[in-house]
Amino acid sequence: MKITLVYPGISIIGFDSLGRGAHDTISVNLGMGYISSYLKENSKGHTVDLIDLRDLETWEHFEIELKARDPDVVGIHFNTINFEYGLNCARKAKKLNRIVIAGGPHATLAPDDLIRTGLIDTVIVGEGEVSFLKVIEDIECGKATERIIYGEKIENLDDIPFPDRDLYNMNRILNSPGIFPYPNRYIGIVASRGCYYNCSFCQPLERKIFGKKVRTRSVGNVIEEVKFVKEKYKANFIMFECDTLTTKKEWAMELCRKMKDMEIRWGAQSRVDTIDTELAEAMHDGGCMVIFFGFESGSERMLKLLRKGIKPEQSIKAGKICRESKMLIFANYMLGIPTETREDIELTFDMIKEIRPELHSPTYFSPIPGSDLYDFCKNMGIIKIDSYEGFIRNPINEKIKGIDYSLLDFYKKRILKYKINWYEEKHYFEYVFARWKHLLKKGYYKNIAKEFILNTPIIDKIPAIIRLIKGIFA
Repeated sequence: MKITLVYPGISIIGFDSLGRGAHDTISVNLGMGYISSYLKENSKGHTVDLIDLRDLETWEHFEIELKARDPDVVGIHFNTINFEYGLNCARKAKKLNRIVIAGGPHATLAPDDLIRTGLIDTVIVGEGEVSFLKVIEDIECGKATERIIYGEKIENLDDIPFPDRDLYNMNRILNSPGIFPYPNRYIGIVASRGCYYNCSFCQPLERKIFGKKVRTRSVGNVIEEVKFVKEKYKANFIMFECDTLTTKKEWAMELCRKMKDMEIRWGAQSRVDTIDTELAEAMHDGGCMVIFFGFESGSERMLKLLRKGIKPEQSIKAGKICRESKMLIFANYMLGIPTETREDIELTFDMIKEIRPELHSPTYFSPIPGSDLYDFCKNMGIIKIDSYEGFIRNPINEKIKGIDYSLLDFYKKRILKYKINWYEEKHYFEYVFARWKHLLKKGYYKNIAKEFILNTPIIDKIPAIIRLIKGIFA
């Protein structure tokens, strides 16, 4: 059978956005990659390809591609902010009388809603590798399939083949300038499935997808994938896209030791209550250049509402540890949390001001469907969002009632001033210098100039240029 998977992830970024620089333009949906690799390894006679809306120009282009592929089955990934785009893909597939299978976070959240559209034949809830293959085999044999199928989990993640990244236009992704300040040939790897924690802004949806048990790949299996992407794609940077890489310290320490031999820069998501000096130093020694923390808020009251399980003092301490270990700090934090006051926001401002992260990712709280805080906001009648795309966490639209968004805009600009610039730390300078040196060889002169202008305050431009020139001749 001919199977075409569809990735409709163009919310906010739009068509023809692949490789344009933001994270959403260079990331690969590994879930679809795993579906493809598992199908190819465990069946014969099936072909799998993918249509990535980011790589297309218009909806007409999508129709042309779909007709050209002429699949028997179309599998569509649904997440909340791209729900309408996914539904339009299903609508166009149905006009060609194709069988449509839906999966992804929103499919897990609301399978009945998808079935009721009349555009979806089967919804797979949760993980999809095993169940997608069984559905394809049933279709091939002419068997009737259930409308809603609860996906079977694979307990040993080492048994799953590496994700099929070749579904995507990897040439366009890898040969783009990438994201400042990382090396440009950026590859994501997932080392585990599930989350140990119970934050109210994302649970229980994640557990509906992956279950309560966290499954972790062996370090050896992860390292084999690192070797594979270095050889096949000439990767320069690995982002471990697990919820938290550092919860199991001994496992993380072993990974760091093995990553040192890989001689590649990498980044990871962590929690402030799972990092200490020993682990941070091991991470840096193993090649880690950036660590992502969900600081979320400097207010203990807000942290309790978020069920984050941390205190502001732990965030400040974690920031200090990572700076001393010469890793960049990528700070995730929220403004506009339900019941948040100006005093709460001031506490967040004070915390971030003290940490001074190199990289910031401020968000305006969004009541993500499937989370406990969504139910809280819905019951309170305070949700202002009127489209699925509006649930995006970016600080760009009003999400809930009772929040002064002009005040959030004011604090967002104020907080962003408290960061360490690329020329102020030796290790940060070296990371950026290495990036620009590589981009220079590739001819990305405009990108270098743009990054310099955007990331260098006017008052510091001449001293920064002097430091850059010294670095060139050092």
